[in-house]
Amino acid sequence: MFKKLRKFYKNNRIYCILMIISILCILVMGVSVVVYFFNQMFTDSYGSRLENIEKYDLGNSLTDLENFYKSQEGVMEVSVRLQGKIIYLDVKVAETMKNEQIQTIATTSLDNISEANRGFYDIQFMFTREGLNPYLGAKNSGNTVIVWTNYTYDIETTTEQTKK
Repeated sequence: MFKKLRKFYKNNRIYCILMIISILCILVMGVSVVVYFFNQMFTDSYGSRLENIEKYDLGNSLTDLENFYKSQEGVMEVSVRLQGKIIYLDVKVAETMKNEQIQTIATTSLDNISEANRGFYDIQFMFTREGLNPYLGAKNSGNTVIVWTNYTYDIETTTEQTKK
């Protein structure tokens, strides 16, 4: 049997070497895939983004935000939640509320969060109105202003276009 293998190796030396290299490459790729997936199972899904989050305790800020929105005229429902490093604000407002009013309320609501927390947490705003696209805004932790989407329609503009 050993003689047959030696003869086969002598006749097909290049193919044998290529086969050994191919098998080694497949083994290396397989081991790296297994290590990658096992490493993903044991690491935090947020990575290192949540380091030092205990220094930025929100305390009653989320409740204060919710109460602030509930006290505003034209606001029907409010949902405030914290997920990782992002504060999500889902607000249902009256359909007569204009985009400028929404922006004013959102900007004023930031006063309910301390300056240090505003610099650490990202804030996502979603204002929904009956029959219109949601009006979305976002404040990055490194920015001081809220960035708004520009694809939503204002009540007056949409009603004037349908009349023409």
